[in-house]
Amino acid sequence: MKKLLFPILTICLLAIAVTAQKLPKPTQLPSTLSAEENKTLNAGIVHHDAKRYDEAIAQYDKILAGNADATIAIYEKALSLYAKGDRDKAMETAYLGAKYKSDELAMFYSIMANCLDDVGKGDDALKIYREAESILKSDVGMARHLSSVYYNIGVTYVRQKKYVEARAELKKAVETNFAYASPHYLLSVVYQGTKYRIPAFAAAARFLTLEYNSKRSATAANIITEVLKPAEKDPKTGSINIFMDMNAPKDEGDFGMYDLMLGTLTTVKSDKDKNKSENEVFVEALGTVIGLLAEDKKLGSSFVGKNYIPFLVELKKKGHLEPFGYMVLYISGKKDAMTWLEANNEKFGSFLAWSKAFQAAK
Repeated sequence: MKKLLFPILTICLLAIAVTAQKLPKPTQLPSTLSAEENKTLNAGIVHHDAKRYDEAIAQYDKILAGNADATIAIYEKALSLYAKGDRDKAMETAYLGAKYKSDELAMFYSIMANCLDDVGKGDDALKIYREAESILKSDVGMARHLSSVYYNIGVTYVRQKKYVEARAELKKAVETNFAYASPHYLLSVVYQGTKYRIPAFAAAARFLTLEYNSKRSATAANIITEVLKPAEKDPKTGSINIFMDMNAPKDEGDFGMYDLMLGTLTTVKSDKDKNKSENEVFVEALGTVIGLLAEDKKLGSSFVGKNYIPFLVELKKKGHLEPFGYMVLYISGKKDAMTWLEANNEKFGSFLAWSKAFQAAK
């Protein structure tokens, strides 16, 4: 036990030193890599992935010896140092990288904050992000990095089970960069876990239009299908049982009406719908929900009303409801939905191109 005292003390002293030191303003410009340097970088990444961290760091140092402003090499080095467990040098390296106006900027902040979080200094990690926020907010060109900072603050709060605070930060991340997938995903999970069904549905929908082929995609698709899950029927009478949660939160908007009718959309069929497949009924239900949200003027000033409803309305208006609906069904496990997607490949491609190009109104 005594042998652990010195390294723990060193890390704690380092944490104090870093948090006492102001983050540098990103004013320096990064340099690109030559073809040969790219080969060296890739060799380092191969070593890193194989957990040969010292060998990886040696490759990055080769690059930096002749190209000190190569921020991608600085970042990869910091990452390998962190993975190796050398938080001291990882923080020093990340601090050096934070001086550059580079694509890796937000990731340098994340490494520094993670080093602090790992030794139980969550509040100091948040200070890193807050300081980064104050630096980045004044520069319009840094919106992408600022959104990443808000997202990482949200992640930190989720780890601390502070879901109200997490929601606030994740919403700022969405508002700052609507094309950044991760905040939509985590926000949908937080919403779902704290009984905000329609907001969870909306956030998951936007996420899936940006990232539809990852492990996270199945979770998001399941959130959407869960919201539209058919209502339960009484086995004796055949009547539909609808349960409304009277304690459902209303600070993100009053969605009580939707809770009453969501389950019926995929359960109750009129005579004209009796020959429709379950998949067709699901897609129509999506359109119904979007239509009702569009008409709900009370939601206009809410976060969902300002950010997600305009997106969903445009999705439907542009004719992308079917590709989106069948994509959700397929990702959630309905393999037969692939038949429609394969038969409508051009429609699906147009939908994906539109969704990635979509710009939220400011």
